[in-house]
Amino acid sequence: MERKKITTEFPDAKKWGGQIQNWMDGLPTDIYARYDSTELRSREKQLAEMIGTSDAALFNSGMGAIVTAMEAEELKSGDVVLCGKDVYSETAKYFKDLKKRGIRIILIDSGNAEEIEQAIGRERPRLIVLESTGNSPEMPVCDLKRLGKNAKEANNFYHAELNPKKSLKLYLERHELLKKLPEDFQEGLLQNIEEFRKGQNPFVFRDAVKKFEKLLQTPTRSIAVKGIAEIAKFISNRSREKLSLIVDNTLSSPAIRNPFKELEGSGVEMVVVESGTKHYQKGQDKITLGIAYSNKGEKIERIRAERAKLGTYLQPVAEKEIPTDIAEAMPEIMKRHGGNALTLARILEKSGNVLDVGHPNLEKHKNSEIAKEIAPEGLVSVFYIQVPDAEKFVGKVKELGGDSIGIGGSFGHPKTWLFNLGENNVRIAAGSESPEEFEKILDIFKQAVAQINEDK
Repeated sequence: MERKKITTEFPDAKKWGGQIQNWMDGLPTDIYARYDSTELRSREKQLAEMIGTSDAALFNSGMGAIVTAMEAEELKSGDVVLCGKDVYSETAKYFKDLKKRGIRIILIDSGNAEEIEQAIGRERPRLIVLESTGNSPEMPVCDLKRLGKNAKEANNFYHAELNPKKSLKLYLERHELLKKLPEDFQEGLLQNIEEFRKGQNPFVFRDAVKKFEKLLQTPTRSIAVKGIAEIAKFISNRSREKLSLIVDNTLSSPAIRNPFKELEGSGVEMVVVESGTKHYQKGQDKITLGIAYSNKGEKIERIRAERAKLGTYLQPVAEKEIPTDIAEAMPEIMKRHGGNALTLARILEKSGNVLDVGHPNLEKHKNSEIAKEIAPEGLVSVFYIQVPDAEKFVGKVKELGGDSIGIGGSFGHPKTWLFNLGENNVRIAAGSESPEEFEKILDIFKQAVAQINEDK
């Protein structure tokens, strides 16, 4: 369908009136921004081309992106979600709501490939949600290449061994019912179970209960109801449709780390989400912004449909604030962010006043080999340090740096920012300063460390 610009005026009343009438029949409409707009689609296409995928969707925030992507997965009670321990705090709060729906949340260390592999084999998850690099002092780096292999193997096992038909046969064999229930009844029951899964309407089992009662000559209808319910529950608990992935790639962005390249050839469905507030505005920080992209076009279409329902779409007035040249500018900006962060981390690692430096590219990091393989010049734009007195350290750097140093909890800015996390932890978000400008930032940190050492 050809997309039109958003309008509040109908120059051709007859034409638009017909479209409004069709709206009630469930046909697509472009009257409101929540459904579509030429500008939004154009921007999404531009970013998709930069990323190297077929499509992308924009949202009013990073949380809007991840919640919408999660809702589009259509999780049901009994489903298992493996979740990285270091996911964004608001995402963790959302998982609490999922638990209330009967969805099991299992926490994993996203930087421990062995733990993830064992959890997949043990828990048989429907979905895995983690950060490509964790935004925490440990900064775990997920081995996405190995995760893709594990997910592919799990899906092959699900399809071969954990499908509804095989689960039904297993139940009937265990209860010596296989020969008593004809093939056509079994096929009909499987159809009823699928209908119930989609609509949660128990009346779809009405005919199956009657046939079950007649075939087994049960003394009461309630026994037949209980029997069908047990079979349906067994199949639902045992069967697995597929394993999908949602990866939060905010810290690196596709300009530094593109998860699709690591999962290439696995065939596993993956949605990547990011807080575009951080790296998609050239440091302007004018709007909150989220983005989702996938290796499956139909996934983005489902996400768009959910976006319209939830109202998490990006408003046209906000879309205009995204720099028009972001796709061309972002790779170079992110290269500077990543390189500056790693350079500063190495300097502070050698400092006598810094107790610990957490950066995935440093040799001591448990996932350093993965980080160096993906981005040897710097995987992330932020890192963490531990110092004897976080307040004193941040204060001294700000005192010496003045306006050239920012204080706050965000990142992706042109200048370097610090954030006191408490408990002696400081997060440093390296800016995108030029090499000449960043030399001055390095001198500020060196002076701050030296002066703090003198004060001891």
